[in-house]
Amino acid sequence: MFTYIKPEFMIHAFCKQRDTILKNRSICVARLGDLAVTMSLIDENSFALSLENVKDGSQYSGRAFNIKRAAQEDIVPVAEELFRKMQSLNDQEIFDKRESVWKMYALDWLESQGISFDDYIDSRLSQLPDEEGLHWKSLEEYIATDYLNVASTMRIIEKYSPSDEEKKELTDFVAKDIVELRQHYSLAAMQEKFDEHDAKMESVKMFAFGVEVEADNRDEAREKLMKLIGKDVQGVVVRG
Repeated sequence: MFTYIKPEFMIHAFCKQRDTILKNRSICVARLGDLAVTMSLIDENSFALSLENVKDGSQYSGRAFNIKRAAQEDIVPVAEELFRKMQSLNDQEIFDKRESVWKMYALDWLESQGISFDDYIDSRLSQLPDEEGLHWKSLEEYIATDYLNVASTMRIIEKYSPSDEEKKELTDFVAKDIVELRQHYSLAAMQEKFDEHDAKMESVKMFAFGVEVEADNRDEAREKLMKLIGKDVQGVVVRG
């Protein structure tokens, strides 16, 4: 969530903007996808906070405040609740769109296995003969690996979208979603490596010794010290 105005600055922002920007339009307090919390002018002492979909204009909830009767601490929890609701609605929207594509993957997988959708519904898949090692888990693995492949996912959307409008909507969505998921997994993988390194370092014991080297300057001293250490410098840290 990118927050334009923090909850604790709502009254300050209203007083600063009421005679300029707010006279002409609402201002964005926070934005997430197509959802936004906006501040709009009611009168010189009042403003409204509302959660709306900026794409279609639909509103979900809102609240009006009179700054002569409401203190900042009264506004903060309301604003934070609007932010939480915005996050929840956005998460649900993302899940619904992902689920739409995953259902297409499920249909494609069933087709590749030679199973009709009706047979799947009747048998709930788990009751099918296990002669070929068929299991629902293989579908989960199929989706997990192929969904992050842009070409594969675009092929699925092209094949199963019932309309051009839905195809465009899902294509635009997965293009952004796959990038975000790849970044998330990359960061998770990096964090895992860092954790492994930290765990390894915790088990390594380090011992420090003071060594004095006679020389005319620091570079000469370091050179003499490295000759004393020899070629096997692994695990040796020279400071100075």
